[in-house]
Amino acid sequence: MDNPVSMSPEISIVIPTFNNAAGLVLLADRLSCVVNGTGKSWEVILVDDGSSDNSWRVIEDIARDRPGFRGILLGRNMGQARATLCGIRAATGDIVVTMDDDLQHEPEAMPMLLAELDSDGGYDGLFAWFPDKQHSGLRNLGSRIVRYLNARAFGLGKVKISSYRLMRRQVADFIRANKSSIASPGAMMLAATRHIKSVPIEHHQRAFGRSNYTLISQLRLALTNLFAVSLLPLRLIAGLGIATAMVSAIMVLGTLVRYFTTGFGVPGWATLVILITFFSGMILLSLGVIGEYLLRVLRELQYTDAVPVRRTIGF
Repeated sequence: MDNPVSMSPEISIVIPTFNNAAGLVLLADRLSCVVNGTGKSWEVILVDDGSSDNSWRVIEDIARDRPGFRGILLGRNMGQARATLCGIRAATGDIVVTMDDDLQHEPEAMPMLLAELDSDGGYDGLFAWFPDKQHSGLRNLGSRIVRYLNARAFGLGKVKISSYRLMRRQVADFIRANKSSIASPGAMMLAATRHIKSVPIEHHQRAFGRSNYTLISQLRLALTNLFAVSLLPLRLIAGLGIATAMVSAIMVLGTLVRYFTTGFGVPGWATLVILITFFSGMILLSLGVIGEYLLRVLRELQYTDAVPVRRTIGF
């Protein structure tokens, strides 16, 4: 069954891509088989995030030859999150799906995920998650750290997030209207609704190329999400400040008791230096965290959500 073209498809699939020209045709082949089998109208939006290979030429060929495929070429590399947001803002489907371009996110799992979205009376959004990720040890370590920080920031409970997401139109509209400089579709989904579930699926080896994500970039993304939506760092500092104040009060009380019972003060410049160093470090840490929040406020005031789109095809 060919894609029934409509002005407002039932499913929009957004896929950011970067330097993956070799894998795009296979991705399009597998996606076509899957979505045609659903019996729903659909569109696939491939967002070229400023690739330096011939990815855009391949996307143009795909869009010309296959109804329902569309392409967006960004003027420069904006990162996976912003490229995904660009695609979400262009999507018109009742359900918007985002996934990676490397076929580690299995297209064939999509019908099952669509059914899960409608289960239990229906959810507003859904994340696929991967119990056994096919990454290197360092990448898997980074993923675990990211999951922990996200859980603390968002109070996720049992919800596990990934870039393989499904969201209903109202959640996509919330993301489209959001003008924040924080480019995190997952964080925006969680800000839009708590009626979200996660579904385990198989994670596959990359079909082509290698990942552009490193441990450092994963940690940077997790900290961005943490500072964007959570007061946890400030609350941790406040708690640590209270704890150190209590320790200091106990030390002062002990010093006074010793002075009045023995008549001797507590000697030791080393203790004094250690305490001064400790509290100075605490002050600098507190200023750094507060400065991080102030810098983000400044960025919000200066931010424009415009994305440099150079070309489009299929729209």
